[in-house]
Amino acid sequence: MSKDKSLPYLLPELCGLAAAAELLGDQWILLVLREAFYGVTRFETIRAHTKITKQTLANRLKKMTELGLLSKIPYQEEGERERYEYILTAKSRSLAPILFSMMEWGHENILHDSPHIALTDKESGEVLHSAFVTADGKIVEPKNVQITTLI
Repeated sequence: MSKDKSLPYLLPELCGLAAAAELLGDQWILLVLREAFYGVTRFETIRAHTKITKQTLANRLKKMTELGLLSKIPYQEEGERERYEYILTAKSRSLAPILFSMMEWGHENILHDSPHIALTDKESGEVLHSAFVTADGKIVEPKNVQITTLI
């Protein structure tokens, strides 16, 4: 009898995709992350850009802060009460390739148009694209990518 090598993919606790989908499957979390990547850090501006209700936004910001996706930094404008900015962390910045890949895919496959923003190389100004890259820097075509069990 042969060992089924697909078994680890059936166990939810071993599936990083399931864990990420549980969090990133929340449209409000994705929209808050989008705003944070655009440099929007304040509650009312995030709310205005996303049309999220105050309670929903407060709940998502609390969850994202607890998970380490955002840092909550106090600020106070003259004559106003203390408020908070929500700043990207290293953990949330590591989502950039995923989020921008999703954006690129959405433009190409759902909206069927060109993106209105792009990631570019600071030095050359060239537009960057998502890719599968080996440890030594070789770009691998998606058709040549395979999933391999490591456990």
